[in-house]
Amino acid sequence: MYLERVEIVGFRGINRLSLMLNDNVILIGENAWGKSSLLDALTLLFSPSDELYQFKPHDFHYPLGDESAKQEHLQIVLTFSARKVDSPSLPQFHNLLPLWVKDNNGRLHILYRLEGELLADGSVTTSRTFLDATGHPMILDNVDELAKEMVRLHPVLRLRDARFNRRLRQGTLFPEPENIELTQQLSKLSRELECSPQKLSNKDLQLGLQAIHALLKHYFAAQGAKEIEDSSRIKNDKYRENSQVWQSLNYLNQLISEPESRNMRLILLGVFSTLLQTKGAKNLDAHAVPLLLIEDPESRLHPIMLSAAWGLLSNLPLQKITTTNSGDLLALAPLESVYRLVRQSNKVAAYRIDAGELSVQERRRISFHIRLNRASSLFARSWLLVEGETEVWLLTELARQCGYHFETEGIKVIEFAQSGLKPLLKYASRMGIEWHVLVDGDDAGKKYAETVRSFLNNSPDGVRDRLTQLPALDMENFMYREGFSDVYHQAAGLPANIHMPMRKVIRKAIQHSSKPDLAIEVAERAGSLGTESVPPLLKKMFSKILWLARGRAN
Repeated sequence: MYLERVEIVGFRGINRLSLMLNDNVILIGENAWGKSSLLDALTLLFSPSDELYQFKPHDFHYPLGDESAKQEHLQIVLTFSARKVDSPSLPQFHNLLPLWVKDNNGRLHILYRLEGELLADGSVTTSRTFLDATGHPMILDNVDELAKEMVRLHPVLRLRDARFNRRLRQGTLFPEPENIELTQQLSKLSRELECSPQKLSNKDLQLGLQAIHALLKHYFAAQGAKEIEDSSRIKNDKYRENSQVWQSLNYLNQLISEPESRNMRLILLGVFSTLLQTKGAKNLDAHAVPLLLIEDPESRLHPIMLSAAWGLLSNLPLQKITTTNSGDLLALAPLESVYRLVRQSNKVAAYRIDAGELSVQERRRISFHIRLNRASSLFARSWLLVEGETEVWLLTELARQCGYHFETEGIKVIEFAQSGLKPLLKYASRMGIEWHVLVDGDDAGKKYAETVRSFLNNSPDGVRDRLTQLPALDMENFMYREGFSDVYHQAAGLPANIHMPMRKVIRKAIQHSSKPDLAIEVAERAGSLGTESVPPLLKKMFSKILWLARGRAN
């Protein structure tokens, strides 16, 4: 069983959100766009506890800065789905048998709805229902007990950050004597991490990670196997074969065995100490399959350590939802795992690319050009797509001189010649990223312009807002004509009044210098001349891309 869909109305920072989930979700989005509110909802409703959560007055949504307009109703609907057709008949799901409903495709789900009402006197009521296939409440006598059963089988564990100086809470992961000894050892090491990590010997770290290894091994075996001989003993090697489990454990074994990996061990021990402490003193059920929430794992982690920790966490055979502001982490994740949350006027929209939406070639190009080399561009509100790297620096600098700061406006200038234009347009549109394209006036530029028009179905308004074509062969020819000819003459070592074709002057300038150097010279000259020297066509384009970015932000 896994969480397939979350629908939220009126909870904290979310006015409305509908989100389909897979096994490994990475959420990105600006501050106050709903990431933390989503994690809060799942944490409050499914953290291991003896009591079910009751909504509070501060759980109700209100428009930013206007608490007087607080909503009086909130609703959260969670769709859990069976991984296999016969899953509901397994012994651990016996108590939930009446809750399963079948959709039109024959798939089995549990629809769990929670509602809160904020009354006039400030008090709050919380109600829970399970829904049938038509969306109507089932008639059940023991809804609260069934809700507790859901928490027991599908608890939420939350890593709030990657800090590793927190102590393990009192209690043990498992009640068996052997595991008590191991968790006590881990707790002792955690206290040392908090007080004096430099005093931990390599042997201490080795033992600590071996303890984690043993606990994980026991946990995976207990939660995944149907028949395990003497499964309560962690030294038993007869475990059900599971490729994900063994991949994770083998990865950990490799890190433990590296002789020069002290810092790696320190980080991993801290990460797992934090992971294990999230459950507190409440023992997880042997059949529980937790949902792991990982909040900004890049916090206080060097990118190399982040890569190691993420490699291990991503191999855990658990459903995971991660929030991040790190391009380094996005570069480690599959394209299909990245979800962009964008606040709109009436909802929080969720954007992602589904498997199969990109061809193999498009996926390869996006993976290399964006995910690996420009992962931070996924955080942008809008892309300005240009043909070459020369324009990337030149346009950013000219925009700054005009008072447009692309970085703070969420605008990213991206060169597209290496990856092709169409895959970037397709990906940006599906991920909710606005875009504008600047093309040259040569034959290649005309083909790119036609690609944009075709993508927009030749909509006049769309083409006007999203396409700028230079009235010159390329950027160098354009800037030469727009009053910067002396820059190219100087770079070419030619007097300003020499009679020579423009193309030849530019070619000589490039031979004596380079396109990037010429771009820097042009930008510096524009800076000395003032904003009036910036070509009106570029100023108009800057206004359009800024309008797109601010429209997406609002």
